[in-house]
Parts: sequence; C-alpha cells; structure tokens
Amino acid sequence: MKDQQNSSPSERQDEALFELRNAPLSQLNKMGGKASTLAKLLQNSFPVPPGISILTSKLDTTQWQQLFDWTIREKIYPVAVRSSAQGEDGSEVSYAGQFKTFLNIRTSEDLVKAIHDCFQSVEQASSKSYAEHFGRDEIPMRVLVQKMILPKYSGVYFTHDPRNQSSGWMIESVEGLGEQLVSGQVTPSRYFESGEQSSRTAGWKAEYSAEIAFWAKKTEELLNYKIDMEWAIDQDEKFWILQVRPITTMNTSLDAKTILSLELQRLQKNYDATTVWDGHSFAELSGVPSEFTASLWQRAFEPGRAFDRSLLDLGYAGIHRPAHLQSSESLLNQVFGRSYLNLKSLEPVYFGKSPYRIVPNPRPHLEFDFKKLSLGMLRHAPAGILQMLKVAWNIQTCRKALAEKALACTKDRYSRLSPHEIYAQSTRREPKEEIQYLQSSVENFTNHQLYGTFLITLLIESTTQGIIALLNKDLGPIRAAEEAQHFLGENLKTIASEMSESLLEAHRSIENWNGFISRFGHRGLGEMELAQPRWIEVPVSQNQRGQVLASRPLGHALYDRSQILKEISALRRPLLLQEVEELENLLQIREEIKMHMMKVYADIRWSLLRLANHWQLGKDIFWLNFDEIVQISKQIQPHVSKEVRESLKYRQELAQIFKSVEMPMSFSAAEVEDIILKKSTNATDHLLGVSLSPGMASGVVHIVENPESEDFNSWPDNIILVAESTDPGWTPLFARSKAIVVSRGGVLSHCAIVAREMGLPAVGEIRAATSILKEGDHVWVDGIHGFVQRTK
Repeated sequence: MKDQQNSSPSERQDEALFELRNAPLSQLNKMGGKASTLAKLLQNSFPVPPGISILTSKLDTTQWQQLFDWTIREKIYPVAVRSSAQGEDGSEVSYAGQFKTFLNIRTSEDLVKAIHDCFQSVEQASSKSYAEHFGRDEIPMRVLVQKMILPKYSGVYFTHDPRNQSSGWMIESVEGLGEQLVSGQVTPSRYFESGEQSSRTAGWKAEYSAEIAFWAKKTEELLNYKIDMEWAIDQDEKFWILQVRPITTMNTSLDAKTILSLELQRLQKNYDATTVWDGHSFAELSGVPSEFTASLWQRAFEPGRAFDRSLLDLGYAGIHRPAHLQSSESLLNQVFGRSYLNLKSLEPVYFGKSPYRIVPNPRPHLEFDFKKLSLGMLRHAPAGILQMLKVAWNIQTCRKALAEKALACTKDRYSRLSPHEIYAQSTRREPKEEIQYLQSSVENFTNHQLYGTFLITLLIESTTQGIIALLNKDLGPIRAAEEAQHFLGENLKTIASEMSESLLEAHRSIENWNGFISRFGHRGLGEMELAQPRWIEVPVSQNQRGQVLASRPLGHALYDRSQILKEISALRRPLLLQEVEELENLLQIREEIKMHMMKVYADIRWSLLRLANHWQLGKDIFWLNFDEIVQISKQIQPHVSKEVRESLKYRQELAQIFKSVEMPMSFSAAEVEDIILKKSTNATDHLLGVSLSPGMASGVVHIVENPESEDFNSWPDNIILVAESTDPGWTPLFARSKAIVVSRGGVLSHCAIVAREMGLPAVGEIRAATSILKEGDHVWVDGIHGFVQRTK
C-alpha cells in the first residue's frame, strides 16, 4: 500500500479529495454539477484545465497536505477556486451567480481562505432565498480547485440564442477574463452560426468560432443534452472548456417578442381603444400573480359576488347584469400578466347610463363627460341623478352602520382561531375532504370576506374625496391634494402599526419571534401572492432572530393640524374635523378586516398545498386556476396529466416574460402598443409620481427585490428604498430607510400608511422605478409634491 502522505487524492475512495482526470465513476455525483461534468469531459480527453474536487470543508491535516502536494506536482498556481454545489448547473435551476468564485489564487494561505469562503457561500441569504424561490432544500456545497487559465479571449457559447433573436448557436466573447462578461461590466462581441456578428473583438479569428462550435457539438454528443458553455482561449491560442451547464427551464424556447406581440393582439381584439385599466386597487400584488391568485381575485369581481354586493349596499347600480360587461363576466382583467380593473366596464356599475366617466388619475374618480350627452342619455339622466343622491345620502347618514356591517365579516370561526390552530387544522384533513374544504374557503373569501374589504374601501374613498373637496374650497386644488396627505393616517395607530412594531421586535429574540408568530403568523412577505409562504411556515433563522436593527421607533410626533385649520373657514372647520375622525375610524376598521381576511387567505394557501401533496404537484399547483383544480378533483383517481404539467411550466415561462414588462398604474388600450413596443419610459433626472407620505429626504438609492436577502449590517445611514411595491412585511427595511420610492402603491396602500406612521417621505407610481433608478444613485425624494430628483 502506498504511503497515505504520497498517495494521489483520487486513489482512496474514502478521501474528500478527487482529481477530475481520474475520479471514479462512483464519486462523480458527489462532486456537484460543475465538477462532475468537467470530470466526464476531461476523462474523455476534452480540453479541460486540471482540477481537484473537495467534498467537505473539514479537511484534516493529511488531506490539506495532499491538496498542497497536488498543487506543487501539477505546477497548478495560479488557481481558480469555484463552487460546485450539489444541484448547481442542473437541468432545472442553475444557481448561477449564487455562490463564490475566487480567481488568481497564488499562495497556499490564500487557497485555504478561498476554499473556506467558497464553502461558506452556501449560507448566504441570497442563495438561501434563491433555493426557497424554486422550492429547493438547502444543497450540500462542494468546491472545485482548477488551474487558472489566463485568457486572451473568453466568453460563453449558447446552443440557442437566449434572446431568441437569431437561429442557431451564438458565441459571446470579450478580451481577458470572462468575469467581466458574466458580471455585466462590458458588452461582448457576438458571433452567430449564420455568419453574422455584432461588433468584433480585436484580433478575433474566424477559426476561434469554428473551434468553439466544434468542441461544443462534441460536448453535446457526449453529454446528450443542449448546453451553455463557458470557454477561454489562452495566450498561446489554446482552447479550454471552463464550465458546461444544461440549458435550464427558464432559458425558455418561447420568443419573448412573439409572446408580447400575441398579447398585444389579444388586447386589441377584445378591447377598443377607449378602454382604460387601473392598477391602484392591486398595488400590493407585486409582479405577475400566479394563475390561482389571479383567478381567485377575478371571481370576486364577477356579478353577484363581493364587489357587486358592496356596490349594491351603497346604492350603486351594481354589476349584476352581465350586459354591462365587455369581454368577460369579471371587471378584473389580466393585461400582460398583471391584474387591472377595467374602468370602462366599471363606469355603468356606478350610476347605470349616465353622462359620467371614470378618470384614473391621480386616483380613479367620476367626472362629468359632455361627450356622453345624447337624447338617450338625457332620458336616463333623472334616474342617474336620483341614484347619485341616494348613494350620497347612504354614505353620509349610514356610514357608521355600513362600517359595522363590513366589520361583521370578521365575526366567524376564524376570529377564534390563532394562526397556529388554522395551520395545524390544515394538516389533519383527509384527501377527500380537501377539495370540498377548498371550494368552501374560496366561496367564503370571494363572497363574504372580500365583501367587507370592498365595502370599507369604498367608504374610505368617498370620505377621502369629501375631505379633499372641503380643503379645496379654502386652499385650492393643488394645496388641497398636498395637505390631504396629512389627514390620511399620520396620527393613526392601527393593528397594522402593531404588527409592524411587533415585527421589528421579533428579530431581537426567539421569544419575541414566537410571540409575533402566535398573533401574525398568517401574514408574510409578498402575502397577496398565494404562492408566497406565510411567516408561520418559514421560521426566521437564529441569526435573523438575533439581528438587532438600529431602527427609529415606529411612529413619530403627532402632526399638528392647527396651522392648516386656521386657513379653513370657521363654517367648514367642524365638518372637516368630523370627516377626518370618520376617516381615521374607517382606516382602523379596514386594517382589522384585512388582518382577519388574511387568515382565510392563508387557509386557502394551506389547502392548496395539501392538494399539491396528494397530487405530487408541489408549487406548480399555484399555476392551476380554481376551475381546473375542481375539474381534476372530479376524477375517480385525481391526478395531473403530463400535458397539464407541461402547460403549467408554459404558464410560468409566460409569467417570466411578462415580468419584464413595466406597465403604468393606469393606461388606456390606445397607449398599450406605445408602452410595449416603443418602450416609452424615459430615463430622466426628474421623476414625477404620486405623494404617498409627506416629507423630504436625500440619500442613496438601494433597489430591493427580495427583502429576506438583505444584509442590514451593510446598509449606510442614508438609504432610499426603491421597490416595485411593498407590504407590511417590509417594515424592518422601512425602519432603516430615509425615504421610500415604489412603482405600485396608492395613497391608501399599506406602504403609504406605514410610511406616514413612521414619518418617512414616500413617493409612488414611479413607473419602472427599479429600472430607471440605478443602485447607488444620489436622489432627492419630495414626498409633499410627489417627485424624485437625481442630484448627481
């Protein structure tokens, strides 16, 4: 037997080190996706740099010495230290960019540190969040040490153009290291199978493209799948394969341009140019909702359901007659994957045939429209006027009774159950019971729970408009709109405030976290999307629990209204104060109703997950709509066919394409083509939006997509938080920010209310805020007038 000290790392199968060139077949799957693929290639005489796979971070002294001996024997320095986690570079998810890579390591001391740091990168919040997003468990980390190629050129070979702009393969190349390409530091030259090219890397030869394509084809033949391949050409013009991965599911074959064009054609076919869509009501539903989430909310806007019932109880005409509707039975339409209210279909819902139209900005409201006047309209005008008077009378005289009626929706069995109890009950139902339970829960939510939400929201909107109208008489329209912000929740403390405050404290200890979960565990980040987990499902790690946030206290000094009140007529002042008091009461009730409603919402999610478990469907179940789930359940042996599973993947690919489209909060069908095809969003230094919370602040832009991946320790003191939208789960981020900027979020959204309660300037409805504003931009946020200004 050879002396262990001098043996090759691959000669003992119980070792934690395996050379790529002679690692046994039994060990390949243990080396992680990246290393195992390169080992197969190297063992088949492909041009792969020599390397060694490390299976554990806990090497003993002998193993470390074996590694150092190998580097000396192979004359390997400088080396590259790269992650090769189990599941990385897989056929479904790639984990691209989620782990650490260290280049040009030249000493054994630096090598040890790089290996340790690479192993630790699996613990990063970003990689954990990535795994959670794709429903994956945490994966074992492996590390690959390879000879460092000092490239003259480097880049990536794609079997298919990932932009879907050309047929055949595509090569991207840059001079020097490929890291500057994958990190987006430089724009590459591109070479296509057709012979076309976009720009040309200095000194590039046609033979390089031919050699890259030759080895890529041989690689595909050996591995038997289509690939993306990272490559390098060294200073001696020798070709090397650095990494090979399967084309992942999300590198879809769908042509984004074709998909967007087809959606545009669908909208043009089904809706005329005067159709206007509004997204204010769904500002907290960030991004493109899953199929089930969208279908659930669409049901609530069908005739006879929650929204219709709330309108009728206020005295409006209602949507109970399908003839009012244009293209479907729901007022809620899907436009490029997102949910919008169809304002044109909504107009007759209020006063039937009347000379009024809905104007979407700054918030949807009714205005007299002379263009609608006709003899037929005049015949219906008296009835419409009477109905308007009836609604005004109902709201003014029955507001408290109607608010109590809305609040009564919270008086059911859920009011007696804690999040723990609801969650526990969801795990005890038999499979045959589950579909009946889901149907009952959906009916309860779309008919009963949302009735209370819609009713209280309509009361809040009418009361808010009344306050603005009162202020307008003495202050004029511009100041009235500005000062109204101070009356919309600045002195308010709701159950949402309590949750936000409790969430901040929850991160300080495990006891606080458990107390928070016992009351608010049915809520969560991105909670309006049913595919998102609730807090009770994803306990915060010990590190996060122990994280002390250097935050300002929730709330601030009460706003002094006395100065504004001095400018209000003495006759109107008592009425204004009365209306403000009514508004504050309505806002508090709304938060109570939402807190209760989200219990039902969470219960629907948990019921879906139970069905997904029975049908072995996982998170894909959220891409079925409600009717499809009912149909599947009617089978004698419920199962999801291969064809249906493929359609669910297709829907998710569509959603990925639609997520790339930034739509305004409100827009007409006539504007859609310009928005999509001409990309009319202009980067500018002065971005005009809507004031959500008054105040002014300057600072540095920080764009957040997933709050769970944020490291507060790295935040400077002058962060301006920029996001598509937020919900109450973002409170810890609010507490560390100087101001908030969002693409979606109205003046009565939770983002606005929490920002006002915390004394933070906030501006909403900045279209494509996360694209126009760049990380590190210095900006001035004016929450009084509703704009964001780049300062340098």
